[in-house]
Amino acid sequence: MANQQQYAILKQGGAAWNQWRKAYPDVMPDLSGISLIKANLLNVDLSRTDLSQSSLSRIDLSGSDLSEANLSGAILYRANLSQTNLRKANLSLTFLVRSELIRADLKGANLSGANLSQADLYSADLMFANLDGANLSEASLSGANLRGAFLDRVNLSQADLSEADLSEAVLDRVNLLGAIYSAEQLIRAKSYQNLIR
Repeated sequence: MANQQQYAILKQGGAAWNQWRKAYPDVMPDLSGISLIKANLLNVDLSRTDLSQSSLSRIDLSGSDLSEANLSGAILYRANLSQTNLRKANLSLTFLVRSELIRADLKGANLSGANLSQADLYSADLMFANLDGANLSEASLSGANLRGAFLDRVNLSQADLSEADLSEAVLDRVNLLGAIYSAEQLIRAKSYQNLIR
C-alpha cells in the first residue's frame, strides 16, 4: 500500500519530488498501487521505489532514474520510458504494450513474463536482462543490445531484431515467426535451440 504522504509529494510534480528525494536520500519510497494516468514526470528520481501494481498508462518518465525500482505487475500502457535508467529494475509481469523504451538502460533488469508487444526498444540496452516468458511480438528491437540476455520462451513473432546484438544470449523455445533477423545474429548467441521460425 502506497505511502500517502509520498504520493502527495509526487503529485506536486517532478521538481518537488526530486527535492524531497535529495532531502531524504536513504528513504525507499512506497508508491505501490498508485494511479497516475497521463502524468508528466520527466527526469524524476524513482530509483529503489516500489511502484508494483501501479497504473501508469500514458505516463512520460523519459530521462528518469528507475534503477532498482520495483514495477512488478504495473500497467505502463503507451508509457514513454525513453532514455530511462531501468538498471536492475523488477519489471516482471509488467504491461508495457506500445510503450517507448528508446535507448532505455535495462541492464540486468527482470522482464520475466512482461508484455512488451508493439513496444519500441530501439537501441535499448538489455544486456544480461531476464526476458523469460516475455511477449515481444511486433516489438522494435532494432539496434538493441541483448548481449548475454536470457530469452527462454519469448514471443518475438513479427519483431524487428535488425542490427540487434544477440552475442552470448540464451535463446530457447523462442517464437521467431515473421521476425526480422539474420542467421549471423543467431550464430553469435550462446545457445539457440527449439526455435519456432
